[in-house]
Amino acid sequence: MSADRVLVAEGPNNWGRWGKEDERGALNLLTPEVVLAATRVCKTGVVYNLGLPIQMSGSGPLFAYRGTPQRLTLTNQADPGAFVDYGAPTDVGANEDVLVFASHTLTHMDALSHVFAEGTFYNGFQSDAARTNQGVPNCGIDKVRGVVGRAVHLDLPRHQGVEWLEPGYAVTSAELEACRAAQNVEIRSGDILLVRTGFLEYWHSIGEPEVALHAGLGFDAVDFIRDHDISVVGSDNSAIEPVPFDRGIFLGVHIELLIKLGVHLLEHVNLVGLSADQVTECLFVVAPLPVTGASGSPINPIAIG
Repeated sequence: MSADRVLVAEGPNNWGRWGKEDERGALNLLTPEVVLAATRVCKTGVVYNLGLPIQMSGSGPLFAYRGTPQRLTLTNQADPGAFVDYGAPTDVGANEDVLVFASHTLTHMDALSHVFAEGTFYNGFQSDAARTNQGVPNCGIDKVRGVVGRAVHLDLPRHQGVEWLEPGYAVTSAELEACRAAQNVEIRSGDILLVRTGFLEYWHSIGEPEVALHAGLGFDAVDFIRDHDISVVGSDNSAIEPVPFDRGIFLGVHIELLIKLGVHLLEHVNLVGLSADQVTECLFVVAPLPVTGASGSPINPIAIG
């Protein structure tokens, strides 16, 4: 590994593990048997909505280059008679909206095509095959379909007795293991890993800036994810990895997880409710919008305790 980048050819990866044409990566670990076992972990039946509200401000960081989410009115009561041609009386109508927002707005899922390095995506698919109008032909968000599995929630601030991890801190495998052991929760092949850093609480506390430094999973934490055969990784921060980036390498952990291991990423996941109720394992369900060729999608993950 050089001082300023990750080389895709270096280190272990999952290329070819599920066939040379595979575009779903570690989601292949979520077999029917694994999913069925996940349905048995519920203890309380409490449903947790882990998605942030999609609104113009105050929900979570919005980056200028992605624009501000917009909900525009298509039809409402201000348009009397709009549906007369359909046989409706003038006092009967419908409210409809137009939604405009970036694929990686607020709580969202990164497709395996989100990040490229050395001209490649996961499993060796070439990134230069992407087109402006059609999007990506391989490893797009439409290949995900739906995700159902057992999630393990590691609450690092609670474990360490702090409100949030220090901005820029790179979490290690040893710290993830220590938190797992303290919470007395087992990790199984195919599990979804949810890591709370306390970033969203920190972001609100400092005045809701557009961009904020945050803690996240460092390079060392990749070993924990690979060794436990994690299928999906989610966190409450803006990039899964810390900002500034660990070792000064731009999107280095993204490259390790998305490109090398084929592990989809969930960012800005609202883990406050799971933390408050000290939920360490749950049934987890999430489905991105099946937009053909897209590199990501807003999501509303659901956890059932």
